[in-house]
Amino acid sequence: MSGAKHIIIIGGGPAGYVGAIRAAQLGARVTLIERGHSLGGTCLNVGCIPTKALLASASLLRKFRQAPAFGLKAENIGYDWAAVQQRKERVVKKATAGVAMLLRKRGVEVVSGAGRLASPTTVQVSTDEGNALELTADFVLIAAGSEPVQLPIPGADHPRVVDSTGALALNEVPKNMLIIGGGVIGCEMADIYATFGAKVTIVEVMAQLIPGEDADAVKVLHGALAKRGVDLLLEHRVTAIVEKRQDTEVCVQGRDMAERRIAVDTVLIAAGRQASLAGLGLDAAGVAVERGFIAVDRQLRTTAPGVYAAGDCTGGGGWLLAHVAARQAEVAIEHMLGGDAAMDYSAVPRCVYTHPEIASVGSLAAGPGERPYLTGAFPFSASGKASCAGALEGFVKVVADPGTRVVKGAVIAGAGATELIAELSLAVSLKARLEDVAAAIHAHPTLHESTLEAALAALGRPVHQ
Repeated sequence: MSGAKHIIIIGGGPAGYVGAIRAAQLGARVTLIERGHSLGGTCLNVGCIPTKALLASASLLRKFRQAPAFGLKAENIGYDWAAVQQRKERVVKKATAGVAMLLRKRGVEVVSGAGRLASPTTVQVSTDEGNALELTADFVLIAAGSEPVQLPIPGADHPRVVDSTGALALNEVPKNMLIIGGGVIGCEMADIYATFGAKVTIVEVMAQLIPGEDADAVKVLHGALAKRGVDLLLEHRVTAIVEKRQDTEVCVQGRDMAERRIAVDTVLIAAGRQASLAGLGLDAAGVAVERGFIAVDRQLRTTAPGVYAAGDCTGGGGWLLAHVAARQAEVAIEHMLGGDAAMDYSAVPRCVYTHPEIASVGSLAAGPGERPYLTGAFPFSASGKASCAGALEGFVKVVADPGTRVVKGAVIAGAGATELIAELSLAVSLKARLEDVAAAIHAHPTLHESTLEAALAALGRPVHQ
């Protein structure tokens, strides 16, 4: 590989390690820089994977509690929180060790430390061992990821206030938890801790949970959380956090400007994420930042020659998602090495792993000047498989162009939504028509035949409703 292009990647999350693997596959020499031996980034270490591990434990606990509805007897149902946390750590360790193995097998050099651009082709590294290195490359890929947003709320620095990373590592289940932010992270954390017995309150400044998501789908989740005892304070904001001797008081203000105080023992700030840009040397290399994210084009090129960026640090085309980050990295690497790949964000699946789940893809409403989309929906309450599984909440909704009947988007709320969305993501990506979806034979009884029924409804010829 003496004549191979040398690519330096700053960051070992989904963008960084996937980009490293793709570069190695294409014959490049790759150096990956990651701080703290945390390969896998936020997603594997303190994000997607540990959260889903805790959600899996919560889901199983709910199923045990529902046993009588299935004619089963389950007595003395309980949990061992320490064991739940230990299982989560085992899942994380397996995932991160797997990434390390994949990189090692492909000959990627991993340097533990912090990378900083000194020029478009030079990266200075402060290693975790305290050494200083200077590396040169033909191309650099910045994959620095993101970090939790910190809110300027008085008292936000109190010990009982945690971010999403801290919420994943609590030593015990809080008796009372208040979550600031009703987005994806806030709702998933509420699902976990409410299931394990915490009294949870969500404070969200907007008029619905998960702002921007389909209102009908969010309504299903809203109802499910409320039924499980979660207090949902929409169009409210937190004005202060006051530390008391035994607990914490959170000052909450509604639209009417009236203020109330809620006593809790844990506060979670889940107000979203922002790009991790500090210490990257962007100015020295001439890398522009727009609206808090590294500016890139469809090939993920920055404003500095030979420097590309991928993942959350770019804003992800509007989606701070691991699978978007991975695809961006593939596109960036392929373009560096002579390919013509470009990003297409029209078919990005968006998943919420609560109970019930929500998943969507594409556009759900026609743009200005366009004819309204054809819409077809099918409720799980009419699904035989959903009845058998006791999972009647939710629906599948499909939308299509009224002229061509090409599928433009879809949303699913209910059991298995994050798996069921794959078929409709492929339909949007391939510009399939409603007739294509309807012509595919769907197994019976399954939840995914609800997709068939939704497509038939959009075509005006529903069968089972």
